[in-house]
Amino acid sequence: MFFGQVLNALGVLVASMWLASSPPQVSEIPIRQELFNFFDGQEQNAYKNLIQQSINGDSQAFQTLIKFDCGGASFCYWHGEVLAKVTYQLGEEQVLSLLKDMNPADKSSFRHLLMAGLEYGLFSTDESPTSKRSKLAIEDEFPRLDQWLQSAAN
Repeated sequence: MFFGQVLNALGVLVASMWLASSPPQVSEIPIRQELFNFFDGQEQNAYKNLIQQSINGDSQAFQTLIKFDCGGASFCYWHGEVLAKVTYQLGEEQVLSLLKDMNPADKSSFRHLLMAGLEYGLFSTDESPTSKRSKLAIEDEFPRLDQWLQSAAN
Protein backbone atom coordinates (compact mmCIF):
# COMPACT_ATOMS: atom_id res chain seq x y z
CA MET A 1 0.00 0.00 0.00
CA PHE A 2 2.75 2.45 0.94
CA PHE A 3 4.63 1.55 -2.26
CA GLY A 4 1.52 2.36 -4.35
CA GLN A 5 1.19 5.79 -2.72
CA VAL A 6 4.85 6.52 -3.45
CA LEU A 7 4.37 5.53 -7.10
CA ASN A 8 1.27 7.73 -7.38
CA ALA A 9 3.10 10.69 -5.84
CA LEU A 10 6.05 10.11 -8.15
CA GLY A 11 3.74 9.98 -11.15
CA VAL A 12 2.12 13.28 -10.18
CA LEU A 13 5.54 14.86 -9.68
CA VAL A 14 6.81 13.68 -13.08
CA ALA A 15 3.62 14.86 -14.82
CA SER A 16 3.88 18.26 -13.11
CA MET A 17 7.52 18.63 -14.14
CA TRP A 18 6.68 17.67 -17.73
CA LEU A 19 3.83 20.18 -17.94
CA ALA A 20 5.96 22.90 -16.37
CA SER A 21 8.78 22.30 -18.84
CA SER A 22 6.63 22.13 -21.97
CA PRO A 23 6.75 25.40 -23.90
CA PRO A 24 3.76 27.71 -23.57
CA GLN A 25 1.46 27.86 -26.54
CA VAL A 26 -1.74 29.50 -27.70
CA SER A 27 -4.00 27.87 -30.30
CA GLU A 28 -1.23 25.47 -31.31
CA ILE A 29 1.28 28.31 -31.69
CA PRO A 30 4.27 27.56 -29.47
CA ILE A 31 6.05 30.44 -27.78
CA ARG A 32 9.79 29.96 -27.27
CA GLN A 33 10.42 29.49 -23.58
CA GLU A 34 13.25 32.04 -23.59
CA LEU A 35 10.98 34.70 -25.08
CA PHE A 36 8.18 33.84 -22.67
CA ASN A 37 10.58 33.98 -19.69
CA PHE A 38 11.78 37.42 -20.81
CA PHE A 39 8.31 38.79 -19.99
CA ASP A 40 7.06 39.25 -16.44
CA GLY A 41 3.86 37.43 -15.41
CA GLN A 42 1.53 40.23 -16.48
CA GLU A 43 3.28 40.56 -19.85
CA GLN A 44 3.12 36.78 -20.36
CA ASN A 45 -0.65 36.86 -19.93
CA ALA A 46 -0.99 39.92 -22.16
CA TYR A 47 1.15 38.28 -24.86
CA LYS A 48 -0.90 35.09 -24.83
CA ASN A 49 -4.16 37.07 -24.87
CA LEU A 50 -2.99 39.16 -27.82
CA ILE A 51 -2.10 36.03 -29.77
CA GLN A 52 -5.54 34.53 -29.12
CA GLN A 53 -7.38 37.75 -29.92
CA SER A 54 -5.35 38.12 -33.12
CA ILE A 55 -6.26 34.60 -34.20
CA ASN A 56 -9.88 35.50 -33.46
CA GLY A 57 -9.60 38.35 -35.98
CA ASP A 58 -9.16 41.35 -33.68
CA SER A 59 -7.33 43.96 -35.76
CA GLN A 60 -6.32 46.16 -32.82
CA ALA A 61 -4.98 43.16 -30.87
CA PHE A 62 -2.93 42.01 -33.88
CA GLN A 63 -1.42 45.46 -34.33
CA THR A 64 -0.63 45.60 -30.61
CA LEU A 65 0.93 42.13 -30.81
CA ILE A 66 3.13 43.25 -33.71
CA LYS A 67 4.36 46.23 -31.65
CA PHE A 68 4.83 44.20 -28.44
CA ASP A 69 8.29 44.92 -26.98
CA CYS A 70 10.33 41.83 -27.77
CA GLY A 71 13.48 43.04 -26.04
CA GLY A 72 15.82 42.97 -29.03
CA ALA A 73 18.24 40.36 -30.40
CA SER A 74 17.08 36.74 -30.51
CA PHE A 75 13.90 37.57 -28.60
CA CYS A 76 12.72 39.49 -31.66
CA TYR A 77 13.50 36.53 -33.93
CA TRP A 78 11.24 34.42 -31.74
CA HIS A 79 8.57 37.11 -31.63
CA GLY A 80 8.77 37.18 -35.43
CA GLU A 81 8.33 33.41 -35.45
CA VAL A 82 5.11 33.80 -33.43
CA LEU A 83 3.91 36.52 -35.82
CA ALA A 84 4.64 34.29 -38.81
CA LYS A 85 2.70 31.41 -37.24
CA VAL A 86 -0.24 33.71 -36.50
CA THR A 87 -0.05 34.88 -40.14
CA TYR A 88 -0.06 31.27 -41.38
CA GLN A 89 -3.13 30.52 -39.23
CA LEU A 90 -5.01 33.61 -40.34
CA GLY A 91 -3.94 33.51 -43.98
CA GLU A 92 -2.58 36.35 -46.07
CA GLU A 93 -5.97 37.78 -47.05
CA GLN A 94 -7.22 38.09 -43.47
CA VAL A 95 -3.93 39.63 -42.31
CA LEU A 96 -4.14 42.20 -45.12
CA SER A 97 -7.68 42.98 -44.05
CA LEU A 98 -6.76 43.28 -40.35
CA LEU A 99 -3.83 45.59 -41.05
CA LYS A 100 -5.30 47.76 -43.82
CA ASP A 101 -4.88 50.95 -41.76
CA MET A 102 -1.31 50.24 -40.61
CA ASN A 103 1.10 53.17 -40.89
CA PRO A 104 4.32 52.89 -42.94
CA ALA A 105 6.65 52.67 -39.91
CA ASP A 106 4.66 49.78 -38.42
CA LYS A 107 4.54 48.06 -41.83
CA SER A 108 8.33 48.17 -41.99
CA SER A 109 8.69 46.87 -38.45
CA PHE A 110 6.24 44.02 -39.08
CA ARG A 111 8.02 43.07 -42.31
CA HIS A 112 11.40 42.89 -40.55
CA LEU A 113 9.97 40.81 -37.69
CA LEU A 114 8.34 38.42 -40.19
CA MET A 115 11.58 38.13 -42.15
CA ALA A 116 13.53 37.26 -38.99
CA GLY A 117 10.88 34.86 -37.75
CA LEU A 118 10.71 33.04 -41.07
CA GLU A 119 14.47 32.82 -41.37
CA TYR A 120 15.26 31.67 -37.83
CA GLY A 121 12.00 30.03 -36.73
CA LEU A 122 11.00 26.39 -36.94
CA PHE A 123 8.03 25.45 -39.08
CA SER A 124 6.51 22.04 -39.77
CA THR A 125 6.09 20.94 -43.35
CA ASP A 126 3.29 18.62 -42.29
CA GLU A 127 1.75 17.34 -39.05
CA SER A 128 4.89 15.42 -38.09
CA PRO A 129 6.89 17.00 -35.24
CA THR A 130 10.12 15.81 -36.90
CA SER A 131 9.34 17.49 -40.20
CA LYS A 132 10.87 20.95 -39.87
CA ARG A 133 11.95 23.64 -42.24
CA SER A 134 13.60 26.97 -41.64
CA LYS A 135 15.28 29.80 -43.54
CA LEU A 136 12.04 30.68 -45.26
CA ALA A 137 11.63 33.88 -47.29
CA ILE A 138 8.76 36.30 -46.84
CA GLU A 139 8.41 36.81 -50.59
CA ASP A 140 7.83 33.06 -51.04
CA GLU A 141 5.60 32.47 -48.02
CA PHE A 142 3.50 35.65 -48.09
CA PRO A 143 4.03 37.34 -51.49
CA ARG A 144 0.98 39.65 -51.43
CA LEU A 145 1.58 40.63 -47.81
CA ASP A 146 5.25 41.29 -48.54
CA GLN A 147 4.38 43.54 -51.47
CA TRP A 148 1.87 45.46 -49.35
CA LEU A 149 4.29 45.83 -46.43
CA GLN A 150 6.90 47.30 -48.78
CA SER A 151 4.47 49.88 -50.12
CA ALA A 152 5.25 52.69 -47.69
CA ALA A 153 2.97 55.06 -49.63
CA ASN A 154 -0.20 53.30 -48.37
